[in-house]
Parts: sequence; C-alpha cells; structure tokens
Amino acid sequence: MRTEVTSHYDALLATRYTWMMGGLDGCLSSARALLDAVGLTDEGQGDVLDLGAGAGYHARVLASRGFSVTAVDTSDALLKELGEVCAGLPVKAVQSDLLDESKFAELGPFMLILCVGDTLTHLSSIKDADRLIRMAARQLMPGGALLLQFREQPRELPPQESVITLRSERDRIMQCVLHFEACAAAGAAASTEIGAAGERVWITDIVHEWNGQAWLTIKSTYPKLRLSTDALLETATSAGLNIRFNETLTRQRVLVLTRSDSK
Repeated sequence: MRTEVTSHYDALLATRYTWMMGGLDGCLSSARALLDAVGLTDEGQGDVLDLGAGAGYHARVLASRGFSVTAVDTSDALLKELGEVCAGLPVKAVQSDLLDESKFAELGPFMLILCVGDTLTHLSSIKDADRLIRMAARQLMPGGALLLQFREQPRELPPQESVITLRSERDRIMQCVLHFEACAAAGAAASTEIGAAGERVWITDIVHEWNGQAWLTIKSTYPKLRLSTDALLETATSAGLNIRFNETLTRQRVLVLTRSDSK
C-alpha cells in the first residue's frame, strides 16, 4: 500500500473512520447488505481472506455466519479496533501489505477473498490492482469467489462539486476535496511511482474538531486509483475467473469473480 495512504490513515482517518461512516451499527448494517446482495446470506463454513479489513465490519458478519476469517490491514489503529469489534469470533488479524502472497499462501487456499470498502483504489498502481486479482485467483480454492467493491471516478468533477461533506456533528465536521489535476502529484515527490496523468484522484480530507475552547483543523492528502471495471474484468478473465456478479450498489461497483470448480 502506498506510503501516502498509510500516512493518511495514521494521521487522520483510522481513528475517525467508523465515525465518518455513520458509527458501528451503520457499518455492520452496510456490511450485511453487501454480503446479502451477492448471495452470502446463509451460514457457511470455510476460510475467508479479508484484504483491507479495516475495523472488521465484514469480518464480523462473515464470522458470525460460520466462516473463519483472516483479516488483513496495515493500520495499527484499525486492527486494534477490529480486535474489539470481532472479539470472541473466529477472526485472525494480520498486519501486512495486501500483496504479500507468500504470507497468504501459508494460510490458504480460501473459499472467499474480499477486497471491499474502496480498498482496491488505495493500491499503488493499476498494475497492482491487476496483481491483486491474479494473486486472488491463485489463492482461491476451486469454486471459490473473489468479492471486489470500489468507487468509480469515470469523470472529472467541476470545482464546485469537488468539495464533499462526509459527516457533520456539533463538535466535529469532516469534508473531503477531490483533486483531478495531474499537478496534484507534485505533493508526493517522494513516491516511488506516481503513474500516468489521470490515473488517480487526489483526496484531501479536512476535519474540524471543537476541543472545548477552539476549533482545530487537521488536513491530509492521499491518492486513489481511478479504476476501469472493463479492464479489471479483462484481467480477471485472463486469470481464469468467471464473472458472476457485476452491478453498481450504493454508488460503488461490486464484482463477484469465481474460480472454476475444475481448475
């Protein structure tokens, strides 16, 4: 995962993520809705790999339905929260890069691999998104499935539409600003790979918090990939995966890609 992304979560987002998304109950409800929509409604069994598990919303729902989950993330704060959210359930937290295939190969194969909650767009490059799909295809057992969820950015927004309020309360307001200009990458000169112009949208999160005496403002910027569904499906097909589900749900693309039983 990119240094900018990791630093952004450490500095601003990790400790506020559940709040930003509406609180734990709302996050668990959204996780159930996603899993139900793709047919994971019933109790099951088997091993699951949750890439970019965050605070464990999907891991908790899957574990409560009978699955054993390996939950992977890079954030200390989110993994600590995951331990609380998933306490008492068969969920193993692993701090790791999402592309550490050698580590996952020791734990697999898996009947389900998921990379949801827009995690796929946090990877370094389009090539890394392709790598994740190919890695998943190798680590799935025959008949297994890969579940992807990501926010598409097919068009550049005009400036007046690029400022979004994510959540606001009396003592905390969180907004984000989307930067579509290629020159935004100038702020990440230390990156090992900037990528082609137009491949990313830069997100600046801004949090205003009242400490009882004054408003404090915290700002941080990180990049997200602008992914092409057609290109990802082409990669999945070439990796031997079949397309079982391809729809837009709650303004995010959701894909379910399955491995042939006979492979």
